[in-house]
Amino acid sequence: MAAVEAWAFGLVNCILYQAMYREAGATLDEEVVRRYATAMRAEPLSDRPMTEQVAALRAVLATDAPLASTFDPYEGQEPFGEGEFRAFLSRLADELERHAPRPRPRAVAPARPPQR
Repeated sequence: MAAVEAWAFGLVNCILYQAMYREAGATLDEEVVRRYATAMRAEPLSDRPMTEQVAALRAVLATDAPLASTFDPYEGQEPFGEGEFRAFLSRLADELERHAPRPRPRAVAPARPPQR
């Protein structure tokens, strides 16, 4: 497997930080997935195209690196479990991909009649 670029782990850390401190221990359910996907499309966390961000999320998920323990939670707050956070990231990547703009098909020039 190719090495995952550092910015991809930074993207995951940014998502984790926001989830830990904005959600304050809430369940990472489908509503949260949709909210994060909408927010990431409106104000991307990276200057990379969304297709690259989705690919980066999937590449990070394919590693064995611990993802949910980068930051300590607030005192008294339960940290996200590794499996819970990985499942959230996977659903987030799916949601981002599902609503990605589709490339427009290229216009095909009409066929010219044969020249005589």
